[in-house]
Amino acid sequence: MASADEAARSGPRGTSLISAGTAQFAGQALGIFIAVFVSHLIAKRMGIGAEADAFLLGRRLVTSVTEALSQVMVVVFIPLIAARAAAGVSGVRILGSAGASALALGAALAIAISLAAPDIVASLAPTFHPDTAALASKVVVILSMSLPATVAAMAFAAYCNVRGWFGVPTAIRQLPRASVALALLVGSGALALQASAAYTITYFAVALLTLVLALRLGPERPSATGTQSMSASVGRRGTAAILLTFGALANIWLETAVAARQGVGAVAMLDFSQRLGALCGNTLAMALGLVAFADLTKRAAMGETKELGSRFRQATLIGMVLLVPVQLGFFINAGSVIDLIIAHGRVDAETVKYMTELMRWMALAPFGALVTRMMLVRLLAQDDLPIVRLVGAGMALDFGSRLLLFTILTPVFGLAGIPIALVLAPAVPIVFLAFVLRRRGVFSGGGALRAARPIMAAAALGCAGILIGAAVAPAVLSLVRAPLADGSKLDSFVQLAGSGVLGLIALGLGIKIFGVKLRPR
Repeated sequence: MASADEAARSGPRGTSLISAGTAQFAGQALGIFIAVFVSHLIAKRMGIGAEADAFLLGRRLVTSVTEALSQVMVVVFIPLIAARAAAGVSGVRILGSAGASALALGAALAIAISLAAPDIVASLAPTFHPDTAALASKVVVILSMSLPATVAAMAFAAYCNVRGWFGVPTAIRQLPRASVALALLVGSGALALQASAAYTITYFAVALLTLVLALRLGPERPSATGTQSMSASVGRRGTAAILLTFGALANIWLETAVAARQGVGAVAMLDFSQRLGALCGNTLAMALGLVAFADLTKRAAMGETKELGSRFRQATLIGMVLLVPVQLGFFINAGSVIDLIIAHGRVDAETVKYMTELMRWMALAPFGALVTRMMLVRLLAQDDLPIVRLVGAGMALDFGSRLLLFTILTPVFGLAGIPIALVLAPAVPIVFLAFVLRRRGVFSGGGALRAARPIMAAAALGCAGILIGAAVAPAVLSLVRAPLADGSKLDSFVQLAGSGVLGLIALGLGIKIFGVKLRPR
């Protein structure tokens, strides 16, 4: 049987969406584990109260800027780097110009955010106690100092992505999370400030390491058809990137502000449930989106545009298929995950129960996020489309739908209204972009379903393993409860282990049986 990897591969250098996406996700998987560990440490050492609210609000504000800046890197730097590399421009020149621009942008943002930190916190969380607001402002200032290094690291990683390197640059960018975990683990006193300082200092090391990696890749072979024509559209792409940046910032700050008005501990509960329920799925969506965009823009830069539509369809379908077992596992085992990771110290049973509900809703959110991201990838990869107008309309619809749903749902469901809205809101920009882009024929191309059949079969087997494991966990527990002491976490551990292990075994067997190849030829 033909593998999804083989069917999804064509064009320059036999780029494989599955293999490259796997490498990118593998690099980010370390960050997922560290992020979960950080959430555990925050809950254990800070609890779910004012201190956690201050740290997590400050972190969300700055990391939202970082995530928004990644849109700039993807939309502007990857196409420009791809065009310049295809035209034979040396890697040193590309890295020098990209790095200088990134450092300047990051420094300007760091200064602006630092000066405005108290006002930003006051506007988003007016109900915070003055001491909590002051702590959140300090966290924002310290974390914002990392932005020059953060943006530079993204620019250098974009060069690596264009050259086909995904996993290593992504793994390097997980070091700041590890430093935060270390600070929370061994620190004392002002934990929020210590963790923020550790993150900022480590990101400068990340920028240096990523630059060294990029310089070691050597020169790119010029393409016979490659030109620098894509650089002429940098203005439009830059405008689109600005719209994406402000759209992402507005969305994250909006949900943070809505959560801050739900009472003490609400920001912490939102952040914990979002990280545990949606982080893995969103990371997978980001990995596939980055790989697809690098692939499509490189093809466009080399003048090979015939396969853009089919590659988009393949990437989107494969991404949705891969998300199903991942998010099913988190949905089924939400109670066990919350019990093992969050239910420590000052976290009471009622909070655990409510956070389980939040996490289950959050587990459904990555599906809409993946489709939205892939549609933007397809839009931005083709230079002759009205990028600015469509991106602006899509971002406006996304923000408007979230605001409307938050307004309607939070008075009824409380904090749970936020994840419910995050599940429903992407439908509005997706329908709009699908209607507009389909009329322009950008989805043309077949073979997506045929290419995804092996991975669909493997994913279905993995889902069956997850469900069977969760169903038989109580029977296994009855066998191990006698020889082992009855601990408060035993039920949750057996539930999660049974479902997860059996799901992974079934998925691995499916990959082997149905011939899903994770390596490029």
